[in-house]
Amino acid sequence: MERTLSRIESKLVLRLEWDKKRTVTIDDIARILKCSRNQARFVAHRLEEKRWFERLRRGDYLFIPAERGGKGVPTMNPLLAGSLLVDPYYYSYSTANTHYGFTTQMRSTLYIATTKMRRNFSWKNNQFKFVTLSRHKFFGFQEVEVLGAKVNMAGPEKSLVDSVDKMKYAGGIEEVTAVVYNGLKKVDPHDLVEHALRMRAHSLAQKMGYLIDFLAGEGLAHFPEDARRQLLRQVGKGVIYLDPSRKKRGRLNKPWRIINNIPQAELLSEVQIR
Repeated sequence: MERTLSRIESKLVLRLEWDKKRTVTIDDIARILKCSRNQARFVAHRLEEKRWFERLRRGDYLFIPAERGGKGVPTMNPLLAGSLLVDPYYYSYSTANTHYGFTTQMRSTLYIATTKMRRNFSWKNNQFKFVTLSRHKFFGFQEVEVLGAKVNMAGPEKSLVDSVDKMKYAGGIEEVTAVVYNGLKKVDPHDLVEHALRMRAHSLAQKMGYLIDFLAGEGLAHFPEDARRQLLRQVGKGVIYLDPSRKKRGRLNKPWRIINNIPQAELLSEVQIR
């Protein structure tokens, strides 16, 4: 069907263009047109047929503006699509690390932190993985622009902290070591520690401190001593493994109360020294 518009459809599209909307819901349509939700659904269905809308999920659409041409070529920005899936949200872990250049790994899975429970979602060969956080861990994000769309993204410090907190969403211990190596060059160390302490997790402070000390011992990082001492004060009484999924053996690091069960060569395998 051609990208023609009826009078009422023109009113809606012009308003969306004026407001520079990239996404639209049934409630948005009903509010703009001052109509019922049933009428709004009918309008949305027609505009989807005419390729002005692309359905993301029930009741949520991506708006394809006039600038996308007569054939209505849809946007391929998955971050924009993901921003519709849950509220509140922010992108973190591997997704944020890629955004900040902390990793060179590109993944089709996008990681969304939220305080709600959501099932994983697929859209156009992209997988959206929802990571449910406690409210006290849900902080440290900001609005950024990616491919013309504004989305919520973990700040650089929070991206590092989240990655150490839940390493499996950031590529595992080897990649997280590289992320910390790259990230320490770009973040404020005192802000990093402040974010880590705010998470209220002893194991996080232990792993973050251990990785920083490890990189410093290899001559790959520098970290202020006062910030290091703040992390040390957060070390728990229990001894933990650097990677609980690996074999339970290794050498104990007494200051951080961590058993390193990862060979040094493996731990540095993703670090690209520049």
